[in-house]
Amino acid sequence: MSGFSYIVLFILHIGAHSILAIEQQPFELSTVSEQEYTITSVVMQSVILPCKAILLIMEPERVMWYKIMNHGQSSLSVGKYLITKDPRISVAYYSFDHGLSPAKWDLHISDIHLSDAARYQCHVVDKDGRISARSNVKLIVEDIIVNIQPSDVLVSVGDKTEFYCNFTGQYRVRRDKVTWLKDGKPLLSDVSHITTSTELPNVTVTVLHIVSSRLSDSGSYRCSDGHSVQSKEAKLYLRDGNLNRSPQSLSSSSFTLKLSLDRTILFVCIFFSLILSLK
Repeated sequence: MSGFSYIVLFILHIGAHSILAIEQQPFELSTVSEQEYTITSVVMQSVILPCKAILLIMEPERVMWYKIMNHGQSSLSVGKYLITKDPRISVAYYSFDHGLSPAKWDLHISDIHLSDAARYQCHVVDKDGRISARSNVKLIVEDIIVNIQPSDVLVSVGDKTEFYCNFTGQYRVRRDKVTWLKDGKPLLSDVSHITTSTELPNVTVTVLHIVSSRLSDSGSYRCSDGHSVQSKEAKLYLRDGNLNRSPQSLSSSSFTLKLSLDRTILFVCIFFSLILSLK
C-alpha cells in the first residue's frame, strides 16, 4: 500500500471517530425561566414562596430551591428533602386533584428575620432530564413593629371609644395606606367611625374614633398597613344600659311582691285569732 493510501485511511479513521464522538455527546439541557416577581413581608411573620416553574413542567423529576445572595447561592431543598439546617424553613408538597394538575412545591419561611431578604429560585427538571424551568422570587423584609392600644375595652352603649395604633420602623407606612379591620373585614369610615393618621419620621400614628358606640360595634379590631403588616387583636365589649337597669327593676318588684305577701299572711293570722277568741 502506497503512502497516499495510508494517509487516506488515516483521515477516514479520524473522521469516523469524530462522528462517533459527536453522536456520543450528551444532549444540551433546555432551560425556560420565568420573570422574577416580588413578595413583601415583615419581621416575625411567616411567608410562602410559590414555585411558579412547576407550571411549565407537568411531571417533574426534581424540584430544587436555592437562596441566591451577592456572594453566591445556597441549596435549601431537593424534592421533599431539606438540605438547609434552618428549622424555620420547610417545603410543602401537595396536590388538590390527585395529579391531574401540577402539584405545588411552596417554600415556607416562619419567624422571618431581616437576613432572610434575598432572591429565591425554584429549579424544576423533567423526568427525561432534557428540559428545566426556573422561577425567581425576590423577598423583601420590612422591619415594622405594630402596637395597638387598648387591647380590651368595655363601655356602655352610646359612649365614645378610641383605639390607637402605631407603626414603628425604618420602613415608613404611608397614612393613606392605613386601614382598620373589624372582625377581619375592612372598616369603612362614616359619621360614627372616624380615622385620623399622622406620619412622623419613624412612626405612623393612626386613631380610630367610635363616636357613639352601638351594640353592633362589639367585636375584634386590627390596624393594617394595607399590605401584610397587621396589629394584634383588640376587642371591644358593649353593655346595654337598659339591660343593666332591668335587674334593679326586677329586684324592686320582688321586694314589693314579698311585702304584699307578708301583709296578707299577717291579716290571715289576725283573722283566725279573732275567730278563735270569739269561740
